Amino acid sequence: MPAEDAENAAPAPAPVDVEELFRRLKEEVRRSGSDPGAAPGDPSERRAARAEAERLWPVSADRSLRLRPGVRGGIGTPVKAVLRKLMRWYVEPLAYDQRSFNAASLRLIDDLHERVERLEAELAPARPDRPADG
Repeated sequence: MPAEDAENAAPAPAPVDVEELFRRLKEEVRRSGSDPGAAPGDPSERRAARAEAERLWPVSADRSLRLRPGVRGGIGTPVKAVLRKLMRWYVEPLAYDQRSFNAASLRLIDDLHERVERLEAELAPARPDRPADG
C-alpha cells in the first residue's frame, strides 16, 4: 500500500514568497487605476485622476438611444424616446443633486490638495529626514 500512496500523491507545491506576490499585486492594481484608496504619488497620476473626475462628474438623465436594426428597432426606438421623456421628470432631480455633490467634492479635494502642498512646503525645511523638494 505505501507504494500506491506515493504514486497517487500530488507533488508538493513550490514555496511562494507571499510578500513579493503581495507587492506585485499592489503594483498591478496601482497601475490599473482600480485602487480608489491609493493616493497618487506622481503628479502625472494625480492629473490623470483629476481629468477622469472632470470627465465623469456631470451626471445626466439624458443618454443617446442605440438604434436596433429591424422591426424591433423601428418600434422600440420611438417607444423608448417617449418613455425617456416621461421618466425624465423623475430622474433629473437626482442627477442634478449628484452633479452638485460631484462639483462640490472636486472643489473640496482641490482645496485640500492645495493646503497639503502648502503645509508640506512649510514643513520641508524643518525635516532633515526628507528632501526639501520631494
